[in-house]
Amino acid sequence: MSKTRAPELDEDEIQLVYNWVDEIPLSRPKRNISRDFADGVLMAEVVNYFVPKIVELHNYNLAHSNKNKQYNWKTLNQKVMKKIGHQISEEDIEAMIN
Repeated sequence: MSKTRAPELDEDEIQLVYNWVDEIPLSRPKRNISRDFADGVLMAEVVNYFVPKIVELHNYNLAHSNKNKQYNWKTLNQKVMKKIGHQISEEDIEAMIN
């Protein structure tokens, strides 16, 4: 199966994403979106906001180490993303963590 990557976003598109994320109540403030979402917790909260019945937020903990970040993303991928028909590749998980 071939992997396709999402196209790069221009500055206006990035701002639209930031504005959209700002409308979702999250447990911690967004300062640097790349770093803030790296541990997978806020992504679990975003999915929970839209589809609360499939996300158990207690499965995701604030993480600083790559090992714990990877655990969160793999849990999210296996328990949630699979249910909505979207799997995240290992390569993309690593990119998000780093």
